[in-house]
Amino acid sequence: MSSASTLSVRVARKAEEATDICTFELLVLDGATLPSFSAGSHVDVYLPGGLTRQYSLCNDPSETHRYLIAVLLDPASRGGSQAMHAQVQVGQVLQISAPRNHFGLAHDARRSLLLAGGIGVTPILCMAERLAMTGADFSMHYCTRSRDRAAFLQRIAASSYAHRVQLHFDDGAADQKLDLAALLADPQAGVHLYVCGPKGFMDA
Repeated sequence: MSSASTLSVRVARKAEEATDICTFELLVLDGATLPSFSAGSHVDVYLPGGLTRQYSLCNDPSETHRYLIAVLLDPASRGGSQAMHAQVQVGQVLQISAPRNHFGLAHDARRSLLLAGGIGVTPILCMAERLAMTGADFSMHYCTRSRDRAAFLQRIAASSYAHRVQLHFDDGAADQKLDLAALLADPQAGVHLYVCGPKGFMDA
């Protein structure tokens, strides 16, 4: 698929970030700069076989030479994540859309509360980094089934905002599990809530 509305990118790097999660670093072919994006943005990826899937961008928006996406291998995949993990390899050229953002940050919020479940960490991570850069008040909760399924832990640990992040593992001790009822019991004016994750997490 190729048109004026799509971009040709090369897979420069493919890496396993956690169990069943791979990141893909995408570089523009001619060395030009890529369209800018903001925290919460995603791109459409046009896959072999005619599939189209949306993936959040999770690199620093100030980087104009690359996009970074992370893909969970879903056992109930309808083909998208299977194709990304099994068929897409380093050196391959893909067609993608320009970034779009339907999950933008409200920069005038008094405080932001970020909740990430599993692969939902991809846009939330970018938001945390942006909020930290601007000196905004925020906290982040990152929930996964187990530590080995948590992507970007080293990136978070090395960040300036690591003290604002709490990790919660389903198979961990009871006292470290996320108590959503307590966390959300007292809504306050000016506090914005951002949630991304699997359907069960979003429903909860």
